[in-house]
Amino acid sequence: MPTLTRRAALALPATLAAAPAVRAQSRTITLICPFGPGTNVDQIARLIAPELSQRLERQVVVENVTGAGGTIATERAARAAPDGSTLLLGVESTMVVAQLVTPSTTRYDGQRDFVPVHMVATLPLLLVGKPGMPATFAELVAASRAQPNPFNFGSSGTGTSLHLFGELLVQRAGLRMEHVPYRMGAQMLTDVMGGQLDLAVSTLTSSAPMVREGKARGYGVSSPERHPFLPDMPTFAEQPQTRGLAMEVWQAIFAPARTDPALVARVAQAASAAMASEELQRRIRDIGQTPSRMDPEALGAFVREEGERYAALVRAANIQPQ
Repeated sequence: MPTLTRRAALALPATLAAAPAVRAQSRTITLICPFGPGTNVDQIARLIAPELSQRLERQVVVENVTGAGGTIATERAARAAPDGSTLLLGVESTMVVAQLVTPSTTRYDGQRDFVPVHMVATLPLLLVGKPGMPATFAELVAASRAQPNPFNFGSSGTGTSLHLFGELLVQRAGLRMEHVPYRMGAQMLTDVMGGQLDLAVSTLTSSAPMVREGKARGYGVSSPERHPFLPDMPTFAEQPQTRGLAMEVWQAIFAPARTDPALVARVAQAASAAMASEELQRRIRDIGQTPSRMDPEALGAFVREEGERYAALVRAANIQPQ
């Protein structure tokens, strides 16, 4: 056998053995988004995906998997092969709340079945009221206590983070109101503007325009500091009735459990580098969200704390698991 041919033959087994690893590294990474196109979560997914693609040198493609409040997508991600080809943009409602309020239909555990990778963004909530309601939060609380019947307030559904924030206002401020669950946030806000619904807890990006246009009252934002979308709107943290209260919804990257720690570290480093970009931070702020940087360890601790916090809220609100 000629020398060159013999060398090639000897090298062939090693080449074949390395081929699967090469193919694995060249495969597309799917970033599963548990909500539809145009939603707050989808917007973040489409901002972070190209940044990860550039830094990982692998194409990261967003796939919207909708249904069941995001739990269908999250279960799919939990069952995916832990080979680095699947990531999830998880949110508090899918990673924490669902297991507390719908354990019978939530077939995954947000902590056991996932590895935290990196936090991306947070988004505050806003309490809004129909036209003609009291002008300030203090006046709203006083009015709710003075009248025989409580106000009603809408949210995106029973046991959601928006519902639980409303219940937190009931507990902390003594605001008397009863919950009305909605399946569609747009209809809820339409009912507020039309006067059919007294109050609603919504994401700030959804309801800030109607407050700016005078179509609804705004009573406070749930972020620790005032938000540039509504700079004159006080936070609940600064109001005497709810001093120090802050609670935001969030989006973070997770990988299926048992994913190689080296792969997790690589994605986390890419996400950290992306989130250090002033341009990406600006684009996230432009859509009303706040850039956030938490490495895997910090994100894991944060999710555990969120689990304890929401569990206490569910108990206090007497929400019966389904």
